[in-house]
Amino acid sequence: MIKINEAVVARFEADCTEWADEFDMVLNSVNTLKIEHFGKNYLTDHTPDKFFELQKVFINEVDLKHHVYLVKQTAFLPPWDSVGPPDHSFYLGHNGFLSLEFTSPVNQWIQRLFNIDNKTMHGQQTTVEVLEQVKNYFELN
Repeated sequence: MIKINEAVVARFEADCTEWADEFDMVLNSVNTLKIEHFGKNYLTDHTPDKFFELQKVFINEVDLKHHVYLVKQTAFLPPWDSVGPPDHSFYLGHNGFLSLEFTSPVNQWIQRLFNIDNKTMHGQQTTVEVLEQVKNYFELN
């Protein structure tokens, strides 16, 4: 089940197939994307093909492949399993969820995430004098 701010936006069954979807949501200032795997009975269900593995995350068509470390895993483990999977594992063969927190407006969140800044760096400023020097240098007058 896919949720944004606890509102279910999509459901699919983990059945050895690939699944992809896109959806639009009205967002809050702080949001949580949650991918939940549930309904597995640890005592009776030993089917190895009931699992989910996150392979790609896109937000506003931007691939977050270099920032997947932001996705956190929470496992709902049976009482006899005290170790569980690592926090940054994207494999859910157990009940649990992957979550990603982001802010809105999403485009500004993405710009901060990728360290995109619209300010000029020192030495990038252009003045009429500099443009004239360049034109003279390249004999563009």
